Amino acid sequence: MKNTMIKMLAAGLIVAAMSSCYGPFRLTNKLHDWNGRVSQKKFVNELVFLGMCIIPAYEICVLGDALIFNSIEWWGGRNPITMKDGQREEIKLAHEGQQYKVIKTRNNVTIALENGEQQVDFRYFPEEKAWYQMEGEQKVKIVELKGKQVLTYLPNGKTLVFDKNNADRIEAEVMAAANE
Repeated sequence: MKNTMIKMLAAGLIVAAMSSCYGPFRLTNKLHDWNGRVSQKKFVNELVFLGMCIIPAYEICVLGDALIFNSIEWWGGRNPITMKDGQREEIKLAHEGQQYKVIKTRNNVTIALENGEQQVDFRYFPEEKAWYQMEGEQKVKIVELKGKQVLTYLPNGKTLVFDKNNADRIEAEVMAAANE
């Protein structure tokens, strides 16, 4: 029962994180900075920029920042994807009388009961552009960036697909699907 509660809290935190906040758009800024250093000629940089818009690299970065990375950073103070190796951040939360701690390291988030009895681990795999819930070496995909869409995989087997046109409905749809 407690493990289910931790998983539901984790899903709720991810959903809440994905549905709110304006942030620093670090991934988009990294792409923009790289684009500005491709060449010392403005014309070449402009051509690369237009190509990246057509591909649509900029659109994917903006969507990823808006739906995932800014929210993680806003809720927890530091984005686990932009953390450097060896960095660690821990915050404490209270939910329905239970004390939890969220531990972030590069590409990893762990949510645990304060006493350490149970925990849920999440890992980001950059090559797949996906977040997984980890159980040892076994992994279950929960969120994936695919093209211009964010796919959310729910425990009941349902997949929700979001893009810039329906991002405002993320929290309501995930909560409705979780209650089915």
